[in-house]
Amino acid sequence: MADNPRGGRGGQRGRGRGRGRGDSDNQGQGRGATFSGYQGQHDAPRGRGRGRGNYDSGRGRGGGRGGGGFDQGRGRGGPFRGGGRPERFAGEDEIYNRGNIPPPDPKITKLENSLIKSPGPASLTEKMARVQISAAEPSKETGFPLRPAFADKGAEVLLWANYFKLNVIAKNALLKYSLEVERKNKYPTQQKGKGHMDNKPTPKGRKLHSIIQSALEEVMKVKTIPFATEFKDKVVTSEPLALPEDQVIAVSYVDEGKDDVYEVKFTGPVTIDIPGLLAYLRTMSDPSEDSSFPKFADAIDAISIITGHYARTNPAASALGRSRYFPLELASEQQSLGEPEHNRIIRGYFQSARLATGRLILNANVSHGVFHPKGLVSEIASNFVKRDRSPDYYTLHKVLSKLRARCKVLNDDKSQNAHFYQKTICGLADRTDGSRQKGQTPPIVPSLGARAGDVKFYVRAPAPAGLQENSHCSVADYYKKRYGYNVNPNFPVVNIGTKVKPVYMPAEFVEVIDGQSVRRKTTPNETRDMIKFACRSPVANATSISVYGRQVLGLDIAESLKSFGIQVDKNLLTVQGRELSSPTIVYKDLKSKDPKLISVREGEWNMEKVRVVKPGQKIERWFWISIDGSRQPHYDHDEILAGMKNWVPFLQQQGIELANAPLPGNPQVTVDFRSPAKAIRDTFQAMSKQKPQFVFIVLPGKKTDTEFYNEAKKLCHTEFGFHSQAVLKSNLIKNNLQIFANLGLKINLKMGGVNHRLDGGVTILKQQPTMIVGYDVTHPTNLAGNPKDIPSIAGIVASVDNDLGQWPGTAWAQGSRVEMLDETTLKDRFVERLQLYRKHSGRLPENVIIFRDGVSEGQYSTVLEKELPSIRKACEAVYPANQKARISLIVSVKRHQTRFYPTKTEHMLRSSRNIKNGTVVDRGVTQAPIWDFYLTAHKGLQGTSRPAHYTVLIDEVFRTSAAKKATNAANELIALTYELCHLFGRATKAVSICPPAYYADILCTCHRTINSEIFDRSDTMSVTSGSTSEMTRSLDRVHDNLKDTMYYL
Repeated sequence: MADNPRGGRGGQRGRGRGRGRGDSDNQGQGRGATFSGYQGQHDAPRGRGRGRGNYDSGRGRGGGRGGGGFDQGRGRGGPFRGGGRPERFAGEDEIYNRGNIPPPDPKITKLENSLIKSPGPASLTEKMARVQISAAEPSKETGFPLRPAFADKGAEVLLWANYFKLNVIAKNALLKYSLEVERKNKYPTQQKGKGHMDNKPTPKGRKLHSIIQSALEEVMKVKTIPFATEFKDKVVTSEPLALPEDQVIAVSYVDEGKDDVYEVKFTGPVTIDIPGLLAYLRTMSDPSEDSSFPKFADAIDAISIITGHYARTNPAASALGRSRYFPLELASEQQSLGEPEHNRIIRGYFQSARLATGRLILNANVSHGVFHPKGLVSEIASNFVKRDRSPDYYTLHKVLSKLRARCKVLNDDKSQNAHFYQKTICGLADRTDGSRQKGQTPPIVPSLGARAGDVKFYVRAPAPAGLQENSHCSVADYYKKRYGYNVNPNFPVVNIGTKVKPVYMPAEFVEVIDGQSVRRKTTPNETRDMIKFACRSPVANATSISVYGRQVLGLDIAESLKSFGIQVDKNLLTVQGRELSSPTIVYKDLKSKDPKLISVREGEWNMEKVRVVKPGQKIERWFWISIDGSRQPHYDHDEILAGMKNWVPFLQQQGIELANAPLPGNPQVTVDFRSPAKAIRDTFQAMSKQKPQFVFIVLPGKKTDTEFYNEAKKLCHTEFGFHSQAVLKSNLIKNNLQIFANLGLKINLKMGGVNHRLDGGVTILKQQPTMIVGYDVTHPTNLAGNPKDIPSIAGIVASVDNDLGQWPGTAWAQGSRVEMLDETTLKDRFVERLQLYRKHSGRLPENVIIFRDGVSEGQYSTVLEKELPSIRKACEAVYPANQKARISLIVSVKRHQTRFYPTKTEHMLRSSRNIKNGTVVDRGVTQAPIWDFYLTAHKGLQGTSRPAHYTVLIDEVFRTSAAKKATNAANELIALTYELCHLFGRATKAVSICPPAYYADILCTCHRTINSEIFDRSDTMSVTSGSTSEMTRSLDRVHDNLKDTMYYL
């Protein structure tokens, strides 16, 4: 479970297919909403009787309430609030650190105010990423516009933030060395070839850690000086290291039982200007006119290395990545996940230094990781049993494979102690061991998991004393005759060599090293248990950070930080925020069809006795199919038919224009598991003669649903051009009104409708025609080795009118793990968005507001330098010479570690004890000159709400608008963003990230789904290099009937 790399997306992944982004930490609910919907059974059409025959005959069977649906939202939530009260927070105070809540630092507040009121430090922007209105005419506007003001709309609120103040007292600069580790060629005359030692991969992980540690110990023998490292490629010191002239240290690496020599090359040092950083913090003005962003990145990185060094050197902790640390010996902070692999989840801590107005701060947050079992294999094996209580050696073999272990080696001299070395476990002894080793006699292994008396290997001459040479010997006999040791006969033999060259060892001599993280995707049961463990109240998380977090990170151990002049404050920071008022939602009244206003309560609202505000194109020709691949297919067809008869009038009542009866045809599709697409394609082909607009796909609710769904959607989107909606058979039979309502919202959007509006409209759109755009890139994850030939997917969506209900989009493939969009493709696709807006609105937009999803701070300048010029060129290609669009570009990010906690119960959601929806923070933990803010638009259901972070990279819209009305431009942008969060068409609640970015993410996920043969390959599948270009071409293929629609929902 990575701490939010792009891959992940979101703290924890949501349940269901595709990527999920949690509205709250570790919710596992994805990035969507929990909706409220039609209330009461009276809102649904019901019938009695089984109803046999064709669609028009018979009476349907009524149903009750049911569970979630396959297409309920791909891990993004469903349409109704769940019943029941939330669990009580036993033994917890409602508020963190009640009675000891300090106000925000008045010195920082004064500095923030002075920076905004004054012209500001122009040096921040003078040389930043110059942007152009056209290729020939440079703009006077620069990237990273200065913050125009702090937000002053909404009720003031005091909040805790998960930051500690960093006190840095450094009179001198720090030094940073870069490290490179290479294996030394001990035999330079040896011809290189396969298996030659120089061809071994560069060390990494624990091995790299050990080598760097040994090198630094050698350096310190000459002169001891303070240092800190992440044991990867950097070392930070307070003065120069005593290095040889070539700055290379050779060290022996014997941890694996071999005397290998590695060379560690120190490059540098580079000066880290800590005094300059501190001088900058006093005024937020940089005399050097350095145009880089983020500011003082090297210094911040060096401080993060220093604050994380203790945890990396602590054997009782495990470090993941560059900033997550997990305590291995705190029983209260971990829990077993049980079968199938008996992994355990550990509550750890994230830490990273950050720059804020007038001070350095340390971001600390709760993080969770999943780790493999630890201990002797003989003890681990006892947990792996089948239902009949027989050993489950297959699963044990899979779990042990590739784990690092501490292996015990006995001495021939029994008076000497045993010694230990580390090896990577290949697995249990297996029948295929050694079978590929040419010219050698393979071992004899009766079966996977065979025991010491049964596993035999060939002993070549000369043999150790007591053993017969050139013959097979069992592992038990070998240890008995050579060492006088009786191997435990009850445990399987472990292979610590390779499949080609196995090396066998008794299970009681192999100890799996603790702290090895699980890299694979967790099972549904594991995910469920992880969510239960991880979902705690904000108070619990804040308390853990202040107690266990400080302990794990060593923030109170003065020696580890004092030598660098660093001290970490004891208390979390408080910051000032504001609570915004929610807008009012508009639907149509169920009976009169007049506009009906709906109030928003805690970010949610009901669709009771209302219908969609604007129906899409009427579905005059539709059909449905029921997919089944079981041994008794379609045995419950009559019940499914009755469910469809109930659903159709329900959709009509919801305001969706839909013909009463489907097109004639046989809805029963019996598929072969080996090739499900064939039967579905045959049915679609037969129905295509009647030119259907829409198909309803009923899924059986089995493990095969994902494959059936993917194949059906791919055929609809790329080959036949049918709009489609999937539903689980169980929800259809149960007449599940919650699912019916949710899917109805999606159906209306796909057909071009608008589900709801805001009363009074959206602020900025009432002034000038405005197109709002969102784009994102998703990268290949959870693949076999994450092969480099799998492309990333880029997607862009844009509004087409002032309703902000329709967001047609387009997606395409680009280089694997390339975050920046291809410049030519971006220009062409942006031209398409502008032309579509003109088609719907009758004119081009005066304003173009862009939300760019998912880039890191280090990539902001690249967005301005690479992507923005392509957008400018697209505008030049469409707009007349005398007209230019005003552009604002805002980065929206959910993958960050900033959290806020309430300080008073009146500013808290009672159900989850989170801060209220509509809470915005733009000071205290931000940099005053940079225009950014944190917005918690949604209602956090459990865990700690994760706000979205928005940063303005270019602005030509909001300052202009605010100047005309003499208003606050910061308020204008925040108001627009908050209003947008109430306009996500699939939900009846405010969502956590603004819809342009959200829809772009869903679009990318859709194209992953319809190309599942590329993105969901198994370990045994491969793609040749010659097929890569063909893959890339197929990824953006969408049928002409569906282009310019929201087919991707």
